[in-house]
Amino acid sequence: MPLKRSRLKIKNWFAALVVLFGITNIFLSAALAANAPPVRLAIVPGNGSGMEQEVADRITDQLQSNNDVKVSTVNPDWMAVVNIVDKTDNIALTIRVNGTLTIKTRDGHVIDTVSVQTNKQDFSTSVGTPQPLNRALVDAAARETIDKLVERAVNPINDAVAVEMETRAKIIQAQGLGDNDKYAEALDMLKSVGPDTPHFKGVRELMAEFQMEQDALDLMSGAKANARVGKIRQAIAQLKAISTKSKRYPPARQMIAQLSRQLGGHSTKATTVSGGSGNELKALEAQKKALDAQKAAIDAQETAIKVKSKPNK
Repeated sequence: MPLKRSRLKIKNWFAALVVLFGITNIFLSAALAANAPPVRLAIVPGNGSGMEQEVADRITDQLQSNNDVKVSTVNPDWMAVVNIVDKTDNIALTIRVNGTLTIKTRDGHVIDTVSVQTNKQDFSTSVGTPQPLNRALVDAAARETIDKLVERAVNPINDAVAVEMETRAKIIQAQGLGDNDKYAEALDMLKSVGPDTPHFKGVRELMAEFQMEQDALDLMSGAKANARVGKIRQAIAQLKAISTKSKRYPPARQMIAQLSRQLGGHSTKATTVSGGSGNELKALEAQKKALDAQKAAIDAQETAIKVKSKPNK
């Protein structure tokens, strides 16, 4: 419902109520955006190992202070999958531990990935003979990987959640503006949503919808203006250009029907006037013929009188 505060003159309580409802709707949208539900995040071990579970538990502890995150495996919005792979070489006496945390949505859209790698070398005094790796060295490599992964993963999760909450707020407020036909403001708000959010594609689709509705609104306004000054054909052409997906398509079709009836009425009237002119011409032609006949009769009578009055010789 468009609100034209600068031009609207409230004449009765009903109009005031309509304006109040529109304003309340916008503020309600802002309030809903400020109280958007937290992101439900499930942090799970990818291979079920103890090291992966320790990383998941420690990250969960550090996220407790963020009110915008709810760590839960029940109906999560996002998944944070921890994978730790231990690759050892007993011949070269090397230890390599790779750790990865992948943040993704339920439908598989990857939001961010954090990776670490720890390498250790065990130097043996026995040349050419395979030796068991130093267990303490292996444990140290695993511990270092766990610590690095936890340290590096928390900030990206918090940053992704902040972007998510900001995007949710913008979408909710933009939808409220769209409900009040404030498409230009809604589009300006959504333009700032970047590709670093999983909602980017959906936001672009919403922007396309709002642009379509803005175009429809402009076409409808132009059609009404043309109809008021008698430019009916132009008005009909504008109304026909409104997308079938627009919420203004049904009223546009109704307006087309009304204008078409008006246009048909003008055509009938013009035809009637044209037909009347033809009939008048025929009547004048008949009168002319009648006058010519009367004149011929008068001339004949005059000649006869002259013959009778001429003296005989």
